[in-house]
Amino acid sequence: MTVGIVGAGPAGLMAAITAAQAGARVVLFEKNTLPGRKLLLTGNGRCNLTNRLSIREYPDRYFGNGKFLIKALHSFGPEDTEHFFESLGVRLKEEAGGRVFPASNRAADVLGALFDYAERLGVRFVGAESVLDIRKNRSGAVSRIITVNGAKAVDACVLCVGGQSYPTTGSAGDGTVIASRLGHAIIPMRPALAPIDIVSDELPMIPGVSLAGVRVSVVGDGNILAARTGDVLYTHHGLSGPVILSLSRSLPIGPEEYGGRIRIDLDLWPDGAEEDAGDRMMRLLSENKNSRLFSVLRAYFPSSFLEHLFARTGVSPDVYCRDLRKEARKSLLKVLRNLSYTVSGPPLFSTAMTTAGGVCLREVDPRTMSSRLVDGLFFAGELLDIDGDTGGFNLQAAFATGYLAGKSAAEYSGSRRKVVPGDFPTGGTG
Repeated sequence: MTVGIVGAGPAGLMAAITAAQAGARVVLFEKNTLPGRKLLLTGNGRCNLTNRLSIREYPDRYFGNGKFLIKALHSFGPEDTEHFFESLGVRLKEEAGGRVFPASNRAADVLGALFDYAERLGVRFVGAESVLDIRKNRSGAVSRIITVNGAKAVDACVLCVGGQSYPTTGSAGDGTVIASRLGHAIIPMRPALAPIDIVSDELPMIPGVSLAGVRVSVVGDGNILAARTGDVLYTHHGLSGPVILSLSRSLPIGPEEYGGRIRIDLDLWPDGAEEDAGDRMMRLLSENKNSRLFSVLRAYFPSSFLEHLFARTGVSPDVYCRDLRKEARKSLLKVLRNLSYTVSGPPLFSTAMTTAGGVCLREVDPRTMSSRLVDGLFFAGELLDIDGDTGGFNLQAAFATGYLAGKSAAEYSGSRRKVVPGDFPTGGTG
């Protein structure tokens, strides 16, 4: 029984391992020379491989389709991910928000452990081998994988070539073309978890400055499209940080929808549970009436950011709090409550961490990751129409769906009577 895995990213490697553990003969096809190029970039090269949030809370950390993952997460959840890598000798550590990283801070250690284990299990890795198509036999079941170098007979195939994020790694959404040929509906792909670029004449030159607890709104033509609270990071081109990355998927994807019409509004001074923003400002000024305004606000914001803030308000940073007039207070509070930037254009796949859209989940069985349309076809990873928040949720989804797809493909191939033995030349019909 032969299982072909298309794509040697985190989902593909996990699928290959699981299928091999189940006794299948596994061939892992990868268009790049080496596996896991995108995995090496995750978490800024540190690889946030899962999150210790309870499985019950996991579905809410995905944008719209989290319930699809429930079976996969119960088959291979975050605790399983940690145990798996620790059993392979990868020491782990927990950071803020339940995020789990290798103790070495090296994504290469995670990739190395996966690939070495796959090889020990007998997985045959075929690099620099782009897959062009998947063919069916007369019964409508998967029978062959067509590559640039020929064809390979298989009893089952797991398609997990990723989305379109980080295209320099070779990730180009090829899998949607193959899935579409096989009859699957494709939800249009768009960048997700991407930084947001700001028009240059509004952009402060304060890269690296981070602000915590900011209420961020995406505004289009005066309407709030989405809003969340979290940490914001200024970059050389605009804004990033967890809350910005999460909100990027709500931006329009057509360049024609910009031209000053899309804004990012930052509320740096949100109302508290027991005190509104205006009252809090008045109390702060009263308690520090003999101090300069810049010195008082420096307890809340970095100095380099305050220079940008004061330039926006027109208020002197050297004024004493006792001398701040009503109009100046109103100007300061207005900017603190609504520091607005014009978005220069849609998010880009080249800087996106993951992809929204992909193979329509209605046509995939969440209990097995099998196609509801084609016998012997399974899906896993970013190719599926599911994307999660920052914090290790996308890699956990890749590992969980890869595990379930590989296990299910091996079980399917073991029960299937072989129809087409051996290798076949490119271009043959099923």
